[in-house]
Amino acid sequence: MTTPVFGVTPQGFNAMRLPDIKDELEDLFIAEFGDINLDAQSVTGQIIGIFSKVLADDWENLQDVYFSQYPNSASGISLDNVVQLNGLTRLAALRTSVIGSATGTPGTLIPAGSLARLSDSPEIFFSTANAIISNGSALANTVTVSAAAAQQYTVLLSGNQFVYSIPAIMFSGNLVSGNTISVRINGVNSPTVPFNTSNAQTLTDLANVLIANFSDSIFSATPITNGVRLVPVLGKQIIVSAPNVSGGGAPTASVVFSNTNANTVAQYLSANINANSTIASSTYASGNTFTIAARNSNLPYAITVGTNLLITSTSSPIPFLAQNYGPIAAPANSLTEIVTPIAGWTSLTNPQAGNTGRNQETDAELRIRRAQSLHSQGAATVEAIRSRLLQEVPGVTSVTVFENVTMTQDPISIVFSIDFVTGNTVQVDLEGSNIGSVSYVSSSLQVMNDLAALILSQPQIKAVSVGGTGNRELTIEMNDGQEIEIDFNVSGGASQPTYSESGGRPPKSFEAVVEGGTDADVALKIWQLKPAGIQTFGNTHVVITDSQGNPQGIDFTRATPVYIWVLVSLTLNPQETFPANGQELVSQAILAYGNTLGIGIDVIIQRIQAVCFTVPGIASATVQLARTLNLSTTPSYVSTDISIGETEISEWDLSRINVSI
Repeated sequence: MTTPVFGVTPQGFNAMRLPDIKDELEDLFIAEFGDINLDAQSVTGQIIGIFSKVLADDWENLQDVYFSQYPNSASGISLDNVVQLNGLTRLAALRTSVIGSATGTPGTLIPAGSLARLSDSPEIFFSTANAIISNGSALANTVTVSAAAAQQYTVLLSGNQFVYSIPAIMFSGNLVSGNTISVRINGVNSPTVPFNTSNAQTLTDLANVLIANFSDSIFSATPITNGVRLVPVLGKQIIVSAPNVSGGGAPTASVVFSNTNANTVAQYLSANINANSTIASSTYASGNTFTIAARNSNLPYAITVGTNLLITSTSSPIPFLAQNYGPIAAPANSLTEIVTPIAGWTSLTNPQAGNTGRNQETDAELRIRRAQSLHSQGAATVEAIRSRLLQEVPGVTSVTVFENVTMTQDPISIVFSIDFVTGNTVQVDLEGSNIGSVSYVSSSLQVMNDLAALILSQPQIKAVSVGGTGNRELTIEMNDGQEIEIDFNVSGGASQPTYSESGGRPPKSFEAVVEGGTDADVALKIWQLKPAGIQTFGNTHVVITDSQGNPQGIDFTRATPVYIWVLVSLTLNPQETFPANGQELVSQAILAYGNTLGIGIDVIIQRIQAVCFTVPGIASATVQLARTLNLSTTPSYVSTDISIGETEISEWDLSRINVSI
């Protein structure tokens, strides 16, 4: 077979050019009609010229078709088609988006389509949704202390209370022999203080015990006549519950407050918010006024203030888009010119820079992105294993991959679900053999310390520490070259803690924590991706057959479901309209947020509070959370974040979300 000169050749596509086509047509005419006049001005010459031009255009089109199959030479829609083979699509043009902070009179409606302009640019932005300036959804506030009084000053941010006061624990008379005093501060009970020698000595003892009970030095305590005065440290707060005095002839106890000046109140409240709030910061310059601002423009807060505090300025979020597509920069505090005047809307800014838009992706940019995306077809790396499990295994929704590159087993973390109680006995098995038992004697912490001592007595163990939330976590470190498996069996008592285990990966191993997909599909894909000679690790063992017909054991971890329970209590804002189905909308918003949380992602209470305010008409939202490892366990609610372990995943359902007004 003759190798073609034109068309698809071993060297690629070789198109016939106009002179080649003309020469070939002239040869064909002479062969057919003999010695004829082929001059360009002759009829025959003109016919050949016409057909030569048409055929040359066709050859150029054929060449374009040939090159349109390859990413380095395709362009336009042809390149779009080629990169689809890699699962890519051309990035469309985008507008710059920015969250504005609109300041004005609470209750002012700023309708969708309202216009604003950058301060140093002619670019116009339009609001994409109706927005209402409201203290129930605020990005910034100015708060003024209107009067100094002997009281507790309170600011409530999305259900979180921040206070300033100078409280004193006062007694109606002298303490006498046989009296005992107990005090609860910031929700923590202090040790009981007994009468000691005299009234004055007992008050001194009480002051010393209170200081010692709060090791982070949040206040000073000074005995005064028939009482103890507490003065908070800057950035700290004191909330004292009614003290209790028992014993014969005991005086009554109460909490009273000392007067202070307005400037101090403003300074201390601002410092308290700034140090302790995760959703807002606060700034105090001077005088009796301080400012509060959301830490993230996407997470507004609700604010209410107590007696003798006034909210003198309110700013609420309003989303904007640039009218034009493309990379229009909107730096922080640049969207400041109001183009659409609205009564009650006094000023505008953007606390954070906008998300800059882009032009449509060019052919060159798309070719570069295609080349960079090819790493997802790799294997043996953490990123490739995670990426391909997510992309290639049907039903897989979340993946986290951990590796141990050392020659020592990773520390093991054991987290018990609840405190140990009277009657509990814990049997500990190491490598399948019982090494002893620990029984409850005086406290849950004592059980944890006894467990740590028992485990540390084994020769394989290097160190054991007790910590975590509520001191319910054991961290176990092994000696070099040692590997262990450990199990706990809890029996007796009114309740028995369960436990979750993480870590413990053997030397030179990796652990894929997977949510979704079948065990067989996940194991097969891990086998195809894992590095040769590297051990897999996890709580699920699957045997697959490799391409050579040999059985291969693959381990990976199924994420442990942690069932989340939510209690929400709403206070409505009378200046706004709460929808008739508002409670249902809040529940659905919380569920939608919860379902975005993947493996190992903690449940942050402030973010759930923020989600509540996506429904209009809410002044404040108090949120409590609980976690259980099975649906039959009665939830124990707390007002703090829920920690999710690295091999756990939160599970959400409307039946476990209760919203009340």
